[in-house]
Parts: sequence; C-alpha cells; structure tokens
Amino acid sequence: MALSNQTSDKPLQKISKHALKQLSELKKQAFVLFNDSVSSHEDPVRSESLQQARSIIKQALELYSAETECLNLLTRIELESGQFELAQAYIKQALVLEPENAGYWYSAGHVALALHDLEYAEKAFRKAIELAPKQTRADVSLAYTIAEQGRQIEAFQLYRQLVKTQTQDIQVKSRLLESAKGLVADYYDKELEQDLITYLSWDDVNLDNLSHLCCSVLIFKFQLNHQGSAASFNDMASCTLLLDTLRKTIIKNELLEKLIIAIRQELLTHASKKGRLINQYIPLCEAICQYQIKNEFLLPYSEAERSMILALKNMVDQSLELSGCTPTDISGALMLFSMYESWYSLGQYKTLFSFSDDSWPAISFEIKLAHDSLLYEKQHEFKSLTKMPSVDHHKVKGQYERFPYPRWQSLDNRNMTNYGRALQHEFPWINIPEKLLTQPLDILVAGCGTGRHALNVAKYFYQANVTAIDISQTSLDYAYKKSAEFGIDNIDFYLADLTRLGKQQNAFDIIECSGVLHHIPQYHCALENLLMNLKPNGFMKLSLYSQRARQSVYDIRDQYKHGGIENNEQDIRILRHVIFSENKIKNKHLITESNDFYSMSGVVDLLLHEFEVGFTPKTIKTLCSHHQLTFLGFSSLDNMLKQAFKDFIGENYNFCDLDQWEDYEKSHPETFSNMYQFYCQYQPQLALKPLKKPHE
Repeated sequence: MALSNQTSDKPLQKISKHALKQLSELKKQAFVLFNDSVSSHEDPVRSESLQQARSIIKQALELYSAETECLNLLTRIELESGQFELAQAYIKQALVLEPENAGYWYSAGHVALALHDLEYAEKAFRKAIELAPKQTRADVSLAYTIAEQGRQIEAFQLYRQLVKTQTQDIQVKSRLLESAKGLVADYYDKELEQDLITYLSWDDVNLDNLSHLCCSVLIFKFQLNHQGSAASFNDMASCTLLLDTLRKTIIKNELLEKLIIAIRQELLTHASKKGRLINQYIPLCEAICQYQIKNEFLLPYSEAERSMILALKNMVDQSLELSGCTPTDISGALMLFSMYESWYSLGQYKTLFSFSDDSWPAISFEIKLAHDSLLYEKQHEFKSLTKMPSVDHHKVKGQYERFPYPRWQSLDNRNMTNYGRALQHEFPWINIPEKLLTQPLDILVAGCGTGRHALNVAKYFYQANVTAIDISQTSLDYAYKKSAEFGIDNIDFYLADLTRLGKQQNAFDIIECSGVLHHIPQYHCALENLLMNLKPNGFMKLSLYSQRARQSVYDIRDQYKHGGIENNEQDIRILRHVIFSENKIKNKHLITESNDFYSMSGVVDLLLHEFEVGFTPKTIKTLCSHHQLTFLGFSSLDNMLKQAFKDFIGENYNFCDLDQWEDYEKSHPETFSNMYQFYCQYQPQLALKPLKKPHE
C-alpha cells in the first residue's frame, strides 16, 4: 500500500515554523520505518519498525493533532499491527478533517475489510476511485471486495479489465483466476476466447480455475453436442484455445473429453495409415500428450487402439536396443505412444531417459521434460521418525506409493503474513497468544502428502519453521522436489506413521493435519499422538470429510469398489465413463465437478480409497470433547455461507456452536463438500471458551 511522505498542502494553523519543520522530519522518519516494516520478511524487524513508527508519528500528532497525513499513517500502522478498532478510529478522524481525500478513503476501505465490513469497504473504495482514479489501488481492492461478497461474475469482469493494464501483477492474475473458478460462457465470445488464450500463457498460477470457462467456450465454438461437432478436424487441430487448454488446464466436461478421445483415435489411425505423424498434426499430438501426462493417462481406449499402441511400444523398445538409435529416430512414435501411455511403461525406458537433453528434437523435448516431472523411482533418503510399515501390510501407504496425490504444479500467490495475525483476522472472537504474533513458530504439517499445503505454509508465513511428515516415500519425493523447485528451505521432511508417532524432542506451536485423519482407521490414536507433540495452549487445524456431502462417493464405493478395481488402471478409466453416463447417482455433480475426478491418482483418492470415515458437526463435537480440544470455528467460510448460516439460525447464531452447524448441515448437506476445515486449541487442564460471542 503506497504512502506519500510529502507534507499536505493544507494550511497548518497555530503551529510555529520550528514545530512545522519538526513535524515534517518526524513524518519522514515514520514513513521510512513504516515502509521498512512492510517490506521486511522478518517478523521481529517488522514489529520493531512498526513500534518505532507508531511512537514517532504520535510525537508528530502531539505537535499538531489535526495533521491528517499523520492520522492516515497511524491508521496503516495499527492496521498492520492487527489493532483494527484503533485503525478505524484514526481514519475516521482523518476523514472528518479531510473528507475528499482519496488516499484516506482507500485506507478506510482496508480497515473495513479487516473488520469484515464488506459493504462499507466497497463504498470506501468506490469513493477513492471517484475522487482520484489513479492515485491508489482502490480499483484492485474493489474487485477483491466484490469477489468476497460472492458477486463472482462482476468480480471477474473487473479483473479482466485490471489485468489489461497490470499485466505484471501476480496478485491481480491470481485473483482473476480465483474469480473465474466455476464460471461458464453461455455463448461464443471471440474476445473472451482471446483473453483466455492470454491467461493460459501465464506461469506460476493455478490455471485449472479456467477449466469451466475454456470448456464452455470451446463447446460453443465447435457447436459440440451429443451428436458430434460442426467443426472440421483440421479446424480443431489448429484451434489455439483447444491446444492451450489441453496443455495448461483440465477438461472438466464429458462432451469435450469424449471429443478428445475421438480426436486422439483419429490421430493414431491417420498416422498408422501414413506411416508417420505429419507436421500439421504435431502440435495437437503434443498437446494431447501434455494433457495425458497431467491427468496420469486417465482417458480410456479401445481394443483396436490397444493393439496399435502395443505395436508402437514394441517398435520403440526394439529401436532403443539398437546401437546408434537416437530420440530423433523414434520421436513421432514416442509422441503417438505418449497420447496413451507413459514412457516409463517402455521396457527400455532407462535407455530412453539416458539421452542428453541436446539429443532430443524440439517436437518431443517438451514431452520429455513433462515425463521428467513424474516421479518414477525413489530419489531421496528421508529420516524415519517411527517404524515404517511395509506396503504389503499397510494398504493406505501402498495406495500413496503407487498414486502419490495430488500431482500439483503451482503454489498459491498470497501476501506474506504473520500466522497469528491470519488467525486473528479469521477468528476475531478469540485471544491470540503473543508468541504467535511476534516470535518464530514451529509448525508441523502432519500427513503432508505431495507437499503443496506445507510449502504454502513455509513460503507465506513470516518466521515459520515447518516440519512435514508423511507415510509415503513417493509423496515426500514429490514434495522435496517441489521445495527445491520453488527455493523453499525453511521446511524439513520426514517419514512417519501417525499411529506410531511418539513424543518428539521439540514440541510444536501449531499442528496442521488436513485431509488425513479420515483415512486412518485408528484416527483417535493418531490424533492423540499429534497432541502429545503440541505445546500447551497450542493450536491445531484439522480438515475432515463431511459424511453428508460425501454420500454420493459412498454410494459409488458400495456399488463399484470390488474385485481390486483400484489396482487396475484400465478398470479405473472405464469406471469414470460409467459414472459419466449413469444418471441414477444422487448428487453426481459433486463428483464430476471435483478436480480429483480428472486425474488417475485423484479418482483413486476420491472414489476408491483404501479407507475413509466421514464426520458431521455432531461427531466433530464429540471428537473435540474426547481429546480435550476447544473448537474455535470453521475456517475458509465465504461470506455468502456465513450470511446463509445467520439467516437460517437467526439472531442467536454462533459460529462456534457445532449443534447449530449440525442443524444447518442437515438442511444443506452439500455445504462442506470441500471438507470441514477448523481450528482447535488444546488445553487439557482448562475448558477454554471464546472471550466474545463469535459474531461479526
């Protein structure tokens, strides 16, 4: 948030020249300290700079209490310090004295955001834009505020305009993609198509959020329906949006997925007849290869295709056995094969991957790099904190060794913050211990899987020392590789079985266990072991599956999970298309709208897991009581859900009352389709209660 260190042009009355000069110097010092605090990644440095800036600016206000720039700076200092009510009081004073200042309205908007007053925040940002459109970033903050209100389409359109002039702002890009999630076009729009092509060229952002928009535009462009498409094969083969969608995001549409299957078969058949892959279709083949690698070769294929693929496989293996064979010699065959199967399934894959990068032709080198990102063999030794079970005796471990989940590509794009401040913002009704606000924190991510969440914690929280543990060697390999890729070094990885975890040498300030306990038959034991390693008054974040929201998953498991289907990849491919065509599955959209439904490891985790137990708010209450945990509230609730909860419960609503949430979920069973995420505090000797009623 930019601030000026120039003295206001308004006349300062009843102040001497000497005092005016002193006031100016104090303001400059405070501005420098504040800017140092904002740019620092070290929490003690930030805290000390803010404290010094506060002290100096208060000295300036003692010289002249009506100096609005000082009041505005003090507002920003208190906002950064988490003192939201104080910040609100100071900015109100500034606006009384100078109501037409865009910068002060901008500050007022951010104070309102901190206080969860979205209506006033929107008013403040609109006022700032009206007074001085280019002076602040109120246009960006307005788009964010509208998105937080659940006005998704409006927010997306605002971000579309913002990104045209702020092409290097990673936060604007990320917010645009978040606002695009789940949106669909209702007609073909050439301008939207060009915008989507631009967005798909971005790096280091989650392009999967564009899936629905890309698919819907392509459906209208190709006039696609259950009878087929009005577009020619060549038109589709040269469609930039189709190629980029395949390379960069998810095809979350049954019609479009079937089209890709048909296009792939046509490519294979055409190349078999011609004896080669012609240049015109190389980009399409490469895009399908990228898509298949990303979804772990999920698309099914016919027996006729299987025969052709087997012939290609034999040809490639035989060629690689010959002296003098290079990747160039078999490049076309490799690309055709990779539309169906991984190169790691080749008998001679070690020979293939032994070739140097400069020996690969351009047309297949990108496919080679994509294969490099797949972990196929053990790459790193991790210390074990417990005795580790074998895959033969631990089915859940065996599942994740074979299907590490999820195979993610990008981290979130967030502003760095203090963990305690983040908790304070989300749960204003609880007291946050001073240590969480000012000191380095030891954080355990238990059951980290492939590491995306653990690395987000390590990257975006000040002074976070993260320990990440998991039962799967393959998953940790993926996480370790990603930590190196993103240059994150404040994290350590260990192998551990949570049901055997003893008391470690050092306890943790915070433990996060997301999407784990519901996959452990002895989850009470695992939770008890984690609490053994949590410091007194420590915080725990848990994420658990909702029994009600997952009922459609349980129905499918009961009907289809038999005969070892989870061990046969072709059976998994067929199962997906049975689900697509089955109309009797209740709430099927909760499955087909899940990203997990569009990768092999995701389908196994979603539908064919070796063990899963569901929870309800009532059973969460029992779980917390049994383990002497005080429930502090669900996290990541959007404002629309909060308002719906208030309207349902009435004036006595309480966000910490699990009985109220039980009643609400009974009437709205899909509410927690993305899991319950909640925080608890462990105080076995004291029944903790929130200090204030958790109303906004």
